[in-house]
Amino acid sequence: MWPAVRAAVGDPKRRLLLAFDLDGTLAPIVSRPESASVGKATLQLLARAASLPGVSVVVLSARSLRDLKRLVPGTHVAKIAQYGLEGPLAPAAGTRRRIRKAVRAMTARLRPAVEPFRGAWIEPKGLSVAVHHRALSPRRRAALRRRLHVEERAAEALGFGTQLGDRVNDFVPIGYHKGRALDALRARFHPGGTIFFGDSAGDEPAFAALAPTDISVRVGPGPTAARYRVRGPHDVTRFVRALVAERTQGPSSRRR
Repeated sequence: MWPAVRAAVGDPKRRLLLAFDLDGTLAPIVSRPESASVGKATLQLLARAASLPGVSVVVLSARSLRDLKRLVPGTHVAKIAQYGLEGPLAPAAGTRRRIRKAVRAMTARLRPAVEPFRGAWIEPKGLSVAVHHRALSPRRRAALRRRLHVEERAAEALGFGTQLGDRVNDFVPIGYHKGRALDALRARFHPGGTIFFGDSAGDEPAFAALAPTDISVRVGPGPTAARYRVRGPHDVTRFVRALVAERTQGPSSRRR
């Protein structure tokens, strides 16, 4: 993909918004979310990219803000957590209080559906709730997802929709998704171009929100509306390294 986007990212006069999902994109997928980590080289490159003139770097994740601060420390990279429910795009305090109450009710509703599936577990995140099923066999995972599909009608009554991650179902307040968050980020930063990397169905709304001149990248396999695809987090790091070199060296340096 690099030759196709080099001109766009290399122009120092063009403001860039560089946005990433976290799990499966910046950090390899692991069996338990608390075991995830972003490599030191990747963190250093993100910081360097964020320090470049005209480049804004954002992590846009389903994770809680506490997790994002732990996994991507420092203030150089903006952190948009729980599909925009936490961080600089968060709704008003009164709205958050109502959502937290609904999350408690949603969590209680999900427990009887999930408990029979040993290895699956519920993660209440305050403003959303996730059901993780990575440890299940394909057959048991399919059975759980059918059960969760039945719960979706009750979820809608409580004000929640479903966002699908990599072997996780996120129950998120209706109207909050990565496409909405990315639109808000572009309104805030006014970039001349946006680049977004994501690895799951939950990232598809962000791909759909991009303009034809923007760059959308699916990380790993799966159906997607993204224009480009890379194999995994290692390739995402390679891209950031190339972008930093391109913006740092400039056209005249490259010709030499």
